[in-house]
Amino acid sequence: MKKIKVVLICHFSNAQVREQLSLDNRILYSLTRRLLNMPSKNTGFADIAPWDTHLISFLSKRENIDLHVISAHTGLKKMQHSFKLGNVHYYFVKADYTTLMKKLIRNDNFWRKMNPMRFVVRKLVDKISPDIVNLIGAENAYISGTVLDIHKYPVFVLCQTIYNNPDRSKYGIVDSKNASTEMLIFNKEIYFGVYSKMHYNLLLKNKPDAIVFDFNWPTEKLPAVKPIEEKIYDFVNFAAGLSLNKGFHDSIQALAIVKKRYPNVKLNLVGGGDSDAKQELEFLIKSLELKHNVVFTSFFEKQEDMFQHLQYSRFAVLPCKMDNISGTMLQAMYYGLPLVVYKTTGTPSLNKDNECVLISEHSDVKSLAENMLLLMENPHKAQSLRQNAREYMNKTADNDKIVGRLVADYKAIIEHYRQNIAIPQDLLFKLEKQ
Repeated sequence: MKKIKVVLICHFSNAQVREQLSLDNRILYSLTRRLLNMPSKNTGFADIAPWDTHLISFLSKRENIDLHVISAHTGLKKMQHSFKLGNVHYYFVKADYTTLMKKLIRNDNFWRKMNPMRFVVRKLVDKISPDIVNLIGAENAYISGTVLDIHKYPVFVLCQTIYNNPDRSKYGIVDSKNASTEMLIFNKEIYFGVYSKMHYNLLLKNKPDAIVFDFNWPTEKLPAVKPIEEKIYDFVNFAAGLSLNKGFHDSIQALAIVKKRYPNVKLNLVGGGDSDAKQELEFLIKSLELKHNVVFTSFFEKQEDMFQHLQYSRFAVLPCKMDNISGTMLQAMYYGLPLVVYKTTGTPSLNKDNECVLISEHSDVKSLAENMLLLMENPHKAQSLRQNAREYMNKTADNDKIVGRLVADYKAIIEHYRQNIAIPQDLLFKLEKQ
């Protein structure tokens, strides 16, 4: 059986691959960021993009796939580091220079041309000579822009999101390099995969002639945790970064309403990223007199440690504003945390068969607080949500089918690219999907 040679280009990290990498102590990098007046982020090493880790794991088990993963990684002592783990060939490329140059070089096109990663990735791809290149995340300009130099192989773009979304400016700063790079990828490529109607519509608005495949991310194989009976916090909101679009501000404002009835209510905010974002939240907390009601917890190096930490909370409040369905929502459901969310294009589908989450109208802080109070005051409702969520997660965890469909996408794209064979209609995205 001839294997399909796949190059997967993405940005991820986990403890297993970090054990194989020679990493620096981040002192010089942190100092350089400060000298360049760049946001003071947590410059240590932590698990990144766990959905990539899980996809790689499932693909590596397919007998008909020869998988080569090219990923960006900060802190490499060398520009490029390669190794093999199990059935996967890994090639990690140093991302620090590209990140710092993003600040120094104002012109988007000149920055892309000077990106040292593009030369390394192009050389690697030509050496591997794959049947197909699969990019995850067109919006991550430092790594995604490398596919603009790839012309000899079909490129399949799996969309984590669509960065060129008019709503983005409402909830955070728009990075012009991310936006312009994504548009260049839209202009160059033809094969895309999306998992939601929202992303489908945004993609076709920017790329009307795109061939769009229906793709779902495999359900994470989440680690077991030890139950903790004695809870410290009533609610938790968690994400990689303490951003506006993840609803941290709204969680705090809703907590101020809840506090009127429950003065000792506790909210745990778990996240890292820009220290300026944390300062902004601290100012909001102080203005609402919530100093003794809100606790900050730094994001964890290992994702499994964060999942264990979640057990200290009774409920989760995750009012994400832009995501179709955030991965954190599914994680909270899996770990038995009754959940309050905002209505987005995707969250109503969580309650399609049974009520699994409490949904508040988008950006309605008062409604958010009312649902938080409902969880605190109605243990039967909380238990019902917990049970329904568990059933939902079990029902949707058909990872063999999901990955099998992705492999079918690969085959169809390769045949279309090489021989102009029509792509089967059942692989394409259907508008009726929610």
